[in-house]
Amino acid sequence: MYERFRCKSCTHFRAPAGDRLNSLFFPSSSPLKPLPVAAALGMGYYTAQVIGYILDVCWENTAAQKNPIWLFLFVCFFPQLTVGPISRYNDLKVLYEKHRFSYMNICMGSQRILWGFFKKLVVCERVSLLVSSIWADTAAYNGIWPWIAVLLYPMQIYTDFSGCMDIILGAAELFDIHLAENFRNPFFARTTQEFWQRWHITLGGWARDYVFYPFMKSRRMVNFGRKCKKELGKHWGKFIPWTVSMMVLWFVMGFWHGSIQHIFGVSLWFFSIQFVSELFKPVTRKLTTGLEMKTESFSWHLFQSVRTYLIYALGIVFFSTDNLQDAFLHYRILWKSAGELNPWTLFDNTIEGLVSRLDLHLIVIGFLFILIVAVLREKFTYARYWVREQSVGFRWLIWIVLFFLVLIFGYYGPSYSASEFIYQGF
Repeated sequence: MYERFRCKSCTHFRAPAGDRLNSLFFPSSSPLKPLPVAAALGMGYYTAQVIGYILDVCWENTAAQKNPIWLFLFVCFFPQLTVGPISRYNDLKVLYEKHRFSYMNICMGSQRILWGFFKKLVVCERVSLLVSSIWADTAAYNGIWPWIAVLLYPMQIYTDFSGCMDIILGAAELFDIHLAENFRNPFFARTTQEFWQRWHITLGGWARDYVFYPFMKSRRMVNFGRKCKKELGKHWGKFIPWTVSMMVLWFVMGFWHGSIQHIFGVSLWFFSIQFVSELFKPVTRKLTTGLEMKTESFSWHLFQSVRTYLIYALGIVFFSTDNLQDAFLHYRILWKSAGELNPWTLFDNTIEGLVSRLDLHLIVIGFLFILIVAVLREKFTYARYWVREQSVGFRWLIWIVLFFLVLIFGYYGPSYSASEFIYQGF
């Protein structure tokens, strides 16, 4: 029986990951029963971590752990079990070391947990309310509003997933365990390739090391590359094997997310973007050089980051729906709305039918906080390191304000399930 899971747009319910995978590969007439929720618990992250460990042992990159209890601890370390990050065995050997109580670990871990709660409970849930309200009634909220929903949805996913990661990494830090980072200011990325080096970093690293490079360096692909080089020249001899390997990589990335619309939204969309980008790289390089564009200027960086954000926002429309039909319906609505844009509706009372003014103000404040923290992180590795260097009064003011923002304005309580994260369904 299907358990009710919140959809990413918060207006539908979706089946658990195990059931969705069953429906993808087995028709409704299949005698196989849907997998229970427990079977899908952390399946993607758990499986990827185990596969990585097995391959590292086979390739002699690490020694096999002969103690089953210690191996179980590596695989099932509780903070990362259901939503990652995907850890490497060599990075988590610290689990087997002795750890002592540390006031600094408690402080730093608690601060990160608090920041994760702020992103999830204060910012994400309000953005989710705004996005879902627009898609729930596109007849009333047409024109520019579907585009507002598309542009806000990346921030909804980011505050949800990165907020979850902050809570997980903070919980591990309480015990002096430092898990791998999964986000590094992805919206500062200048290209799609760089974006995926900053977003879900451990999944990207896993796919690169255990899918892309092994496939590309396999004997058949090497021989195929030599044949292409001989027949078509040096450039195409490199480009074609790279393209085939990237196709395999992106299919695995889409398949990992668990349903057919994610194969469209991840595999097809982002592979196409990177393929076109790589194909026309010599042309764009000559163009920027010929026009004497200052590619290291702030304005050029800003243009590239905005372009990358738009590419990502359009691609993950597939993530905001339960099936392909709804995803293509959203794209049709966007296409129709593009000819009916009316920016003035942003300044009338239309917004009050979606969210309250308080919610809108909190979204703006939340985005401003996130931007400030992102800038500090680019300069100081972590914003907390900068805060730690400030005066005692200023430090306490920051964390007290953040605590009361979560306490007073966070979405939680008996009628609200604060434990549901978007990426928990993968």
